[in-house]
Amino acid sequence: MNIFTYLPSEYSPEELEKRWDEYTSPARFAGNDDTLDLIFSATRRGNRIKLVRRAGTTHEPYAAVFRGRIVADKNGSALKGVFTKSIADYVITAIIISIAAMMRVYAESRGSDLYTTNVLLALCIVGGMLLLMNYRRTKRKYVEFMSSVTGKDIGLYRSRREMKNDETNGD
Repeated sequence: MNIFTYLPSEYSPEELEKRWDEYTSPARFAGNDDTLDLIFSATRRGNRIKLVRRAGTTHEPYAAVFRGRIVADKNGSALKGVFTKSIADYVITAIIISIAAMMRVYAESRGSDLYTTNVLLALCIVGGMLLLMNYRRTKRKYVEFMSSVTGKDIGLYRSRREMKNDETNGD
């Protein structure tokens, strides 16, 4: 399983950086573009890029974050990166899991039954893992936007039903 997302483009790296700046410009958030109105927030420092789907400048907990680079490719350039969560989300999840673990240690020191605290700890760990996952549908929304920047739609993260519909429609 490849954790990197790779979106090729026929543009040069410099041209792709200009297109990135144009498509993620704050001027597009002011109601000028229905697809970007308070949905995506992006930054670029050199060839490093970051794309977050959220409302304006607010922090939405557990929102997906695409962190990547604009890299040169043999046919032009590409966006290459990974989907993560914000660092604050990882810290919050670690604090919640550590509180549950401390409750288990306290219950064990008192000599109580550990069944309930073990279930609580397991639920916290599973819940934390689910909150920190980026799902296919979320990734697809990011890739659809980034494909408009690169000018090439390669159909990443589409469902089987969508791929089957494309095959039957001849797309």
